[in-house]
This record gives sequence, C-alpha cells and structure tokens, in this order.
Amino acid sequence: MSYPVRKIIASIFLLGFMIGWIVMIGTVGPMVSDWPKWAVLLFYVFAGIGWILPFKPIFAWMNRNAPQQED
Repeated sequence: MSYPVRKIIASIFLLGFMIGWIVMIGTVGPMVSDWPKWAVLLFYVFAGIGWILPFKPIFAWMNRNAPQQED
C-alpha cells in the first residue's frame, strides 16, 4: 500500500475514532456524576488521556516506509 493511501486511511480512522471517543465520553460522563469524587476524577483523567493510546501504532503504521524528506 502506498504512503499517500496509508495516510488517508489513517486520517479517516483517527477522525472516526475521535468522534466515537467524544460521543462515548459525552454519553457516559453524566452517568458518573453520582460516583465518588475520586472515581469521577479517575474517569475524566482516563477520558482525557485514553484517546492518545491508539495514535502511536496508527502513526507508526502510517509512516512505515515513508519517503525521506530532503532538506
């Protein structure tokens, strides 16, 4: 698969993932308001950082065999 195609696929996947993540957290967020404060804090810390985890493997796949940039 060529680099430009991988770039487009990765961009679409990441955009879809972010939209899904936002909808999921926006849906679950009001449900956790009755939890203890420490649990709500942990939920929002995970929600704020958890979306980053799938990005590294996707970027690594996307940039595999990427053309070298010339200075």
